[in-house]
Amino acid sequence: MEYLLFSQLTETDFDEIVLNVGGRRYTEDPNIQDLNCDYILDDAVIELKIIEEEPIEKKTKQEKLANLFRSDTKTVILNPLDLDHQGKRKYYQELATPLKTQLKKASKQLQTSACTVDAQVKIAIIMNNGLTMTGHDEFRRLAIERTKNDTSGIDILIVCGMYYFSDKFDSYAFFEFNDIKIHGKDCPDLTKKLRDAWYKKVEQYMTQQIVDLNIKRTKEPIQDLFFELDGIRYVKPPIQWGKPSEFYGEAGRPREDTTGLNQCPPVATVLPIFDDESYNYAKRNIIDSTILKDSLREYLIWAKNEQESASKPFSPIVLTLIKLQELEKLQHPFHFKQIVQSALPIFQNALISTVDKATEFYENPISLNYILVQVNEIGIDKANDIAFISHNMDHCTPPIQKFLIKGERMKYEYAIMLASAYCLSVNADTVYYYRNEDFKWK
Repeated sequence: MEYLLFSQLTETDFDEIVLNVGGRRYTEDPNIQDLNCDYILDDAVIELKIIEEEPIEKKTKQEKLANLFRSDTKTVILNPLDLDHQGKRKYYQELATPLKTQLKKASKQLQTSACTVDAQVKIAIIMNNGLTMTGHDEFRRLAIERTKNDTSGIDILIVCGMYYFSDKFDSYAFFEFNDIKIHGKDCPDLTKKLRDAWYKKVEQYMTQQIVDLNIKRTKEPIQDLFFELDGIRYVKPPIQWGKPSEFYGEAGRPREDTTGLNQCPPVATVLPIFDDESYNYAKRNIIDSTILKDSLREYLIWAKNEQESASKPFSPIVLTLIKLQELEKLQHPFHFKQIVQSALPIFQNALISTVDKATEFYENPISLNYILVQVNEIGIDKANDIAFISHNMDHCTPPIQKFLIKGERMKYEYAIMLASAYCLSVNADTVYYYRNEDFKWK
């Protein structure tokens, strides 16, 4: 199922809004290059600015945001609540740049036009038609701040926008219209005219999205915004919207998965170990016998050292006991790699059993020697998710938590398998999992 695309709201739509309440364009001549506004309505001049720019589309903005949200994890959520006061100020300065630029220009246009036609009220309309890094409350606050701090030629600011969300089954569009007095007197009759005309246009627009099959549809629903810099993904998840889905039920709205992982990659390196009986049999029948050392004790010491010195965090070494019965199935003489192949099904069965026994983590777990896997599920796309896997030894004094994987990008299905492999590798009792859904699409 694909997303339903909407058409864009454009300046032509605003032409209708203003004309329908008795206004007109300031000039009908598109060749006039003078600094003028868009509309005249009663004793007011009006300038429209449509914001369609996402700040994170620019490399310079990406670098500045990455500098604000420093982290050692492979996915970073662009959440201003995680920043101190100075960090928040810098964050919103970056987001407000397109608003500041357009509002300063609108102020000059309105001042010039008002002098020309002797208008008493100067109105700037700023519509969010693409800056989805902000919700409407943030957008409105930024617009007000920039108008008050950076302009002198705007009497009334109108902040409006459309926010479109979809889970491919349900679709919601939210429309906002707020008028704010910046200077001078209130003009409630004038702003009411524009507000009523705006919502009338909204009704027509939404009807068109349903019945008109020929309109140009380019507006996608709000989705994850992200960029990648130096191997780290910086994500702005969409805000939560609407109510829980009645169609998808308790499972919640489906998420995208662009990881490309249709099946779990290998999660361990299997190294066979023996008991006395299987070791002696292997020693008699193996071709590359030097790998088995001179005794079972020497071999086990070597295997343990290999395990402890392993440097591949996504493929821990799991020592897997192989019995005589398995070795007798091999045509002898045999190579060591054939023994490894025989050990693989044993490991796989143990891995599946460990995954099946994994339980959700709560305070005061029963086990004192366990693997904990926490997966932070972020936004719509599972490719954003990060995992933390640790070996917890609560029987020690003081308790020890050793991180094995810290903030690596992986979805839950992969993380629980890798955690289970680590459980077998370090001889932990069990695996506990915790799925952090604070920033997950629901």
